Amino acid sequence: MASIRKLNNGSYQATVYVGLKDDGSQDRRYVTKPTLRECKAAVREMEQEIEEGNTSNAGNIRVVTLIEEYIELNKDRLSPSTYATYKLYLRVHYRPFFKNKKAKDIQEIDIRKFTAYQLQKIYREKKLSPTTVRKHASVLNKIFEERLKNKNPARFVKLPKKAKYVPIVPTNKEFMEIHATFKNIGLREEIIVLLAGWCGMRRSEIFAIKPDDIFKNRKIVRVDEGYTINEDGEYEDGPPKSDNGFREVAVPDYLMNLIQEYLKSLGEIPERLFDLRPDYWSEKFHTIIIKNKLLPVRFHDLRHYHASWLYKNGILDHKAADRIGDDVRTLKQVYQHIGVDDSEELDEEIRQKLESLLIDKGKTKKYKIKLKRTMH
Repeated sequence: MASIRKLNNGSYQATVYVGLKDDGSQDRRYVTKPTLRECKAAVREMEQEIEEGNTSNAGNIRVVTLIEEYIELNKDRLSPSTYATYKLYLRVHYRPFFKNKKAKDIQEIDIRKFTAYQLQKIYREKKLSPTTVRKHASVLNKIFEERLKNKNPARFVKLPKKAKYVPIVPTNKEFMEIHATFKNIGLREEIIVLLAGWCGMRRSEIFAIKPDDIFKNRKIVRVDEGYTINEDGEYEDGPPKSDNGFREVAVPDYLMNLIQEYLKSLGEIPERLFDLRPDYWSEKFHTIIIKNKLLPVRFHDLRHYHASWLYKNGILDHKAADRIGDDVRTLKQVYQHIGVDDSEELDEEIRQKLESLLIDKGKTKKYKIKLKRTMH
């Protein structure tokens, strides 16, 4: 990898990154030429020499060192979460298997054994899924391909088939049961569940909310950050998952009143609305769901529930996409199919809506959720 800059005298200087020195710092080489074209040509020649040298020398390096170098050299172009994930792969999966083996001693059969070993592995009390093992093998292949080129032992290893994940999406009745359970636990717990189920917010967005993101009079919550894990395994504020994530989410009166009541109960204005690690919340959510014998959903499935609710209630694609912080294409590919086959529930909803036309609204009280889209 190289970067080129124009000097004050009009010539061009390229910085070529070779690798890591013994002390862990980056090894750089420089080349200066009078024109950009000559500079680029010199860079290509230098990179080819380095590549040929690195490929031959890489075989004498331990596999775990090779992986570690790749991670550190690419740190600047990896997101903090991806960098942390790769470090986790190295510590938990690659290092225990490859140990002190050198790259030149690794053959295709060793990669096959690694994959088979992973498929039988138990991590955090769960057996690794084929999809997870596929990710581990894909990253390993990518690293070997860059460092070993045509000597990559993982090049022709067939990856495990990706398991098709079908989210469990609650029906309206099932979501109300979940809501009621968390409401009985506490005000904080109820709000978190409703921000996902009624507003379609991601976990990282919910735990990034600060008091100044809440606009009581406008009845909206602003989403402009995501609370995600960094390279050191700690959570920090960063941008939302995508540019579409920046938005204002309209909330029902009931939920806004809960938020105001919760803030008042804290006594003083907190730095962020919820002082919890997102991963701790997910574990707590899972424990409560199992303990109360509720539908075994993940917390993220509540976001799927809201997306399907929008779809089944005729919300236009671009409005629904704006609300949940996705683009329309993702909405159609990922969300709109969820729950549409639940014809029995859909028929009942239609029946109830038709029946409501014949009922004097002044004499009946019904459980309603009113959503208003507030435009920027």
